[in-house]
Amino acid sequence: MAPPPAPFLFDLDGTLADTLADIAGSTNHVRQQFGLQPLPLVAVRTMVGDGARQLLARALAERSPTPGELDRALASYLEHHAIACTATVVPFPGVDQGLRQLAAAGHPLAMVTNKPQQFARRIAAHLGWSTLLPVIVGGDTLPVRKPDPEPLRHALRLLASPTVGGTMVGDGEQDIRAGKACGLRTIGCLYGYRPAEVLRAADADEYWTTFLG
Repeated sequence: MAPPPAPFLFDLDGTLADTLADIAGSTNHVRQQFGLQPLPLVAVRTMVGDGARQLLARALAERSPTPGELDRALASYLEHHAIACTATVVPFPGVDQGLRQLAAAGHPLAMVTNKPQQFARRIAAHLGWSTLLPVIVGGDTLPVRKPDPEPLRHALRLLASPTVGGTMVGDGEQDIRAGKACGLRTIGCLYGYRPAEVLRAADADEYWTTFLG
């Protein structure tokens, strides 16, 4: 008897969807409140991947914000991004069709992102993926986030899927590290936000230059 189709876990930003402009919009909204000039997309791109608070710590580094200032910056970011997170977001080429192909073949699918869960859910709904990705684990779902493997384990438990044969797909080294620690096959997306040499140094099992390819 053939085993059931194995699960796929996906990162969001830089893997499934191009969210960079919306992230930059909210980041620069916060910078403006701190009297700082807006950052270009190329700069914000280097700051994405470890959650909203770490993003803002990097974006405000020239101000050396205190913990209290960072708390206020995060509150402002979350308020702004609640409106802005779907302003310009689009799937990367081939993602929508690829997710539907995997789902049609019976693969359990989940999103595991360091983005706050409320925004991940909103983006999934906006792109028509709520049914395709019934399990969404955000950076604030648990006390830990990637590269800790626990968010991946949590997603697999919610999918009622075993780790054996599963795959973690992402464009950041934290995705690859979390996948390896969870015992999953790992795929690095070279079309995403992290430099190719950084992602290749993470030593994923496979690399994609396009979604599913």
